[in-house]
Amino acid sequence: MWLKPVALAFMLLPLVTACFAKPFQPPTDEVELWKKPGEDERQVLSSMLACGSTNRYGIDPKATLEQRAERFECMKRAGYTRSDGFDLCALDTRHELNACASAR
Repeated sequence: MWLKPVALAFMLLPLVTACFAKPFQPPTDEVELWKKPGEDERQVLSSMLACGSTNRYGIDPKATLEQRAERFECMKRAGYTRSDGFDLCALDTRHELNACASAR
């Protein structure tokens, strides 16, 4: 007889945990991820545009991986760091990107 309460608990568990989760959140804008002491989002966006980004989201489906690496390294040279610790040049790629090689 203990099987019914256990089965009911397992059926209700996903419903209860779903109330506390934040599913389907959009990704954070790139402009919010780049940080530099004393810089606000407007200044970060200005630097991103100067480095070749086309928008605040950092999304450019037409850009090659090499172009993305150039933009990433440009922001690092400007003194910015990523708050999430991401480093495009640290990814395991099949070939060395020119932008990453010149940064070393």
